[in-house]
Amino acid sequence: MKKLIYILIFLLILFCLTGCGIHTNEDNPTIDIHENAAYDGKLDNTTKAISDDDSFIFTWLTYAELCVTEDLRERADYERYIDSLFKNMKKAGVTHCFVQVRPFADAMYDSELFPESVYIRKARDFDPFECITALSQKYEINIHAWINPYRIASGELTKESIYYKEYEDDIMETASGVYFNPASMRAQGLIISAVEELMTKYGIKGIHIDDYFYPEDMADEDSQQYEEYKAQGGRLSMADWRRENVSSLLTGIYLKVKSFGEEKLFTVSPCGDIDKSYNKLYADVYLWARGGYCDMLLPQIYFGFENESQPFEKCLGRWLGITDTDRVMLVPGLALYKCGRQDDFAGKGKNEWQESSDIISRQVKMIFRDGCRGFALYSGSYINFSEKFTKNELNNLVSML
Repeated sequence: MKKLIYILIFLLILFCLTGCGIHTNEDNPTIDIHENAAYDGKLDNTTKAISDDDSFIFTWLTYAELCVTEDLRERADYERYIDSLFKNMKKAGVTHCFVQVRPFADAMYDSELFPESVYIRKARDFDPFECITALSQKYEINIHAWINPYRIASGELTKESIYYKEYEDDIMETASGVYFNPASMRAQGLIISAVEELMTKYGIKGIHIDDYFYPEDMADEDSQQYEEYKAQGGRLSMADWRRENVSSLLTGIYLKVKSFGEEKLFTVSPCGDIDKSYNKLYADVYLWARGGYCDMLLPQIYFGFENESQPFEKCLGRWLGITDTDRVMLVPGLALYKCGRQDDFAGKGKNEWQESSDIISRQVKMIFRDGCRGFALYSGSYINFSEKFTKNELNNLVSML
């Protein structure tokens, strides 16, 4: 019965996405503009997935940190490397880890749906992700498979690529690379099937996606699909149509993850700049922050307190202002990697991370003060207790927890 209800809800959402008219003010969106059928509370399982006593400390492990290099070709060597990462995570209080298993429409795991990633081809007779999930149990760290749903390549692909051979009508090219077209239902189906593959094979805690939605340099690459949508009676502007395409994928992933149990989590980490997320990446964070599309939002608030355009406290306040924390948890992402470094895009605050060794710990205090239930650190390899500023920050955090 539960599965039938999920299916009916999903069909209703797809109908609404293709036929309903939504009129928005794109420059100054407000929560009220999103009165559509996708948000009625029926999809929101947050209260069941997360208890009131839960708190979260996340970190990310990128594909660059998980490469199988020449000196990690044997399973025993790779295990020692991963074990050292988990040991430091545990020491820092980390409870959950996002492991990047698909950075470029590839698989850093044993997959029947995506080709093997070039970043693990040196592995000899072992599955790196299986190794990671097995070792995580030793340190009681929950593993989430982190996927980039749309990006296929950062440059050009050869015409012999499987994506030109099998998905030519489902991909698009911009100056920045090659991507699955978010308007393609076939591409959505592949992405959701791969979610099912990961959840089935590895018994993980959940699925995670980050801030790569539509590429920033989008022009009219999807104009044909948009004209087809309008010819079928669609009334959304192109910008709203793009946002609904992304929200449709989130709905499909969310329902698939929840089919494995209410305790499984679907988490999304959008760009910390709300305006950029909404207007350039076509990520409808205003809608997602109301619940029903994911269990948790982890905005990448990678800014110091003195950042000229996005000071941390103001940015956090904006996210708190749009988020219904009874329906979706807000767990800010923090820039551990900036400790001790110059922040070139912070304006007058560019030296803040070099002059202060307690920015992260002050941010964490503010996060908990304002009612958030956790934070996330980017990224895992920086949790090494070695560099002076990072070590000071981590020691501060450990003393707080």
